[in-house]
Amino acid sequence: MRKRRVEVGGAELLVREWEADGPPVLFWHALGDHSSLQMSEAAPVLSRWFGYRVLGVDAPGFGGSQRLPDERYSIPALVELADELVGALDVDRPAWSGSSWGAIVGLHVAAAHPERLAALQLLDGGYLHSTYGKTLEELKEHWRGQEGFRYETWEHLFEEARGYFGRWSPGLEAYVRGSFREEDGAVVSIMGTDVYAAAIHGVEQSPPWESLRRLGESGLPVLLLAADEVPPELEERRAAGLERFAQLVPQADVRVVPGAPHFLLESRPSEVARMMGGWLQARGYA
Repeated sequence: MRKRRVEVGGAELLVREWEADGPPVLFWHALGDHSSLQMSEAAPVLSRWFGYRVLGVDAPGFGGSQRLPDERYSIPALVELADELVGALDVDRPAWSGSSWGAIVGLHVAAAHPERLAALQLLDGGYLHSTYGKTLEELKEHWRGQEGFRYETWEHLFEEARGYFGRWSPGLEAYVRGSFREEDGAVVSIMGTDVYAAAIHGVEQSPPWESLRRLGESGLPVLLLAADEVPPELEERRAAGLERFAQLVPQADVRVVPGAPHFLLESRPSEVARMMGGWLQARGYA
């Protein structure tokens, strides 16, 4: 895996690449304390087993990438940024793979520029929409009062992450380390509360339904891998969201991953990567 920086939309973004001779897969990570290292255990499967060139971007304000002003986290602004990113990376019609927030961004990119992508892979994202019903400033204030952005030591952070992911590995430890930094004797989130709030606000302002309709009309190949384990209070809403997604995007291959929680790449990296790679190969992406 090698790293490089690209200038896109006035920000310097960190891109990680797992090299191979095959066509490109462009990965955008989830929202929260994440980075392109979210793909660190799945990318080698895609590159070594299937021959795909995997390029993972640290979104603005995450991992090793520069932050943008609050308004640049709106979905239309991120779609423009992602379109510029494809050009800056000099890749010809990549397959977009996104986890959670990355799936939402990818959905809107694909709806706006289907000709720029060869396929779209959504990892438990893009089929639901929720809102806090707050202004951006209210969201910032809300998250500034929450835990999870600052820890006394690395071990305190790792202990929480182990419970959250349900497993642990050197790859997951490196991934978690890549989303935090040491500051004033503590371990703090690189993303921080304000970037988190701005990104959430951006998603809330752009419901997915019109983009899903356009995506369905485009005919672009779509794979949706949905989590199986959801809180009981979300089961009915999740089922309705999947049904609506399937209606609006009739060409989509919708699969529920048995026993899997929301963060598929952390819990089932090899299995999910094999599903992703096999699906792309079955559609002639080689």
